[in-house]
Amino acid sequence: MLRRFNTHVAAVAEFGLWLGFLGLILTVGLQVLARTILKLPLIWTPDLAQLLFSWLIFVGAAVALRRNAHYTVDMLPPSWRALNVPLAFFGMLVTALVVYLLVVNGYALVALRQSGTIQSLGISRMWLFLPIPVSGILMALFSFETLLDMLTGKSAR
Repeated sequence: MLRRFNTHVAAVAEFGLWLGFLGLILTVGLQVLARTILKLPLIWTPDLAQLLFSWLIFVGAAVALRRNAHYTVDMLPPSWRALNVPLAFFGMLVTALVVYLLVVNGYALVALRQSGTIQSLGISRMWLFLPIPVSGILMALFSFETLLDMLTGKSAR
């Protein structure tokens, strides 16, 4: 059930990433076009590009965690299961620490930046920092699924 829920969450996140990336490409393209050809600087395009980039990086990191697409270093051969299993659980503990830092400190940062405004877009600066705790929550969901797979002996996705 958790796997099915996470599959839907990941699908929504990936669709959002596709839209965000399209928006980023269009925004930067418009910025270049307006500045070089039209000689008309658009002051909102860098801020929108930064906002989209922030969401793409953090949500993309969570999706990559679920896909097991982050870089890893194989220190021991896969046949050394007696040592690889404890190392995998240690990796889960480190992941839990990162998730904790993202959620707790990210939320504090969002609360701190809530009163600021991105002047060119007319929105709260909170939106620039909100992907940090959102990413942590997504990583927690996806990591819990991985932990259950490790505990039940199911193979990785």
